[in-house]
Amino acid sequence: MSKYPKVLGHEGAGFVEEVGLGVQVAAVGDPVLLSYDYCKKCDLCIAEQPSYCTSWSLLNIVGEQGSLERAANREDISGKFFGQSSFSAVAVVSETSVVNVKEAIKNEEELKLLAPLGCGLMTGSGAVMNAAHAKPDDIVLVTGLGAVGLAAIMAAKVVGCKEIIAVDRVASRLEIAQELGASKVLDTSKDGPDLATRISDLVNNQRIAYAIETTGAIPVINGALRALGKRGKLIQVGLPQPGAELTINLSEFLRQSNVYESHSMGGTTGSVMIPLMLQWYRNGKFPVEKLVSFVPVARFTEAVEGMKSGTMIKPILLW
Repeated sequence: MSKYPKVLGHEGAGFVEEVGLGVQVAAVGDPVLLSYDYCKKCDLCIAEQPSYCTSWSLLNIVGEQGSLERAANREDISGKFFGQSSFSAVAVVSETSVVNVKEAIKNEEELKLLAPLGCGLMTGSGAVMNAAHAKPDDIVLVTGLGAVGLAAIMAAKVVGCKEIIAVDRVASRLEIAQELGASKVLDTSKDGPDLATRISDLVNNQRIAYAIETTGAIPVINGALRALGKRGKLIQVGLPQPGAELTINLSEFLRQSNVYESHSMGGTTGSVMIPLMLQWYRNGKFPVEKLVSFVPVARFTEAVEGMKSGTMIKPILLW
């Protein structure tokens, strides 16, 4: 169980102030991006699949009780959320969470802009590149257009997928998706037939090879599954509500020979995916600036309200 009180926060970016004994990934003064932690010891880490680390939840969700100290006579705080607890002016992290970008960024402003590469954008783009292995002749469906879904749109555009279908209920998100490469969009806030039928109609019943599902909403998951073509695969990266259960029509699922997979962090890691996204960004193919809003930490409630209303996609808190 995750313990409170604790410091939350992920997708940190900043400059190294101190390093521990034997640390080689960065030196004092280096600009770094932060991502998740992993153990490096389990069979999946050894197999170079750290996003599935058997200690992932312990290291990134539960955190370490007492890893941050409060003032005298007050309770210690749990830290290292997502390996970093970056809702703080200073983060204490393991080197596994660190991606050194000293040779990749131009200035501090760019470092701030690229902070989201460490989780949301990595998850969406990784789902397309590493979990789906999408190809140019594929039709890709993306459900949910937060930062994860929009990153998937951009990655599918980089791949050159034949069609990219974007689904959401917020009109402004659908507009951004089209700017980023979606060929067709579906607004679920409008009345119409069931979701699977509407999606199939959009592609004239052509075969949808992959669905990147980012909402975690059971009706959307069901609709996306039913819209898949023969041998189509749904990549689940959106987190459902605790206790949520999915009911599948098994006879239809088997007849279609579909695949339903869940993937943590898009099946990738910061040290692999962040350099690739930086390359896309530098080549004008990954316009992160279209997704982010900068908010001083003293006004963090504006970021919360912006996310709830849909007016902000990826607010970044500044210290």
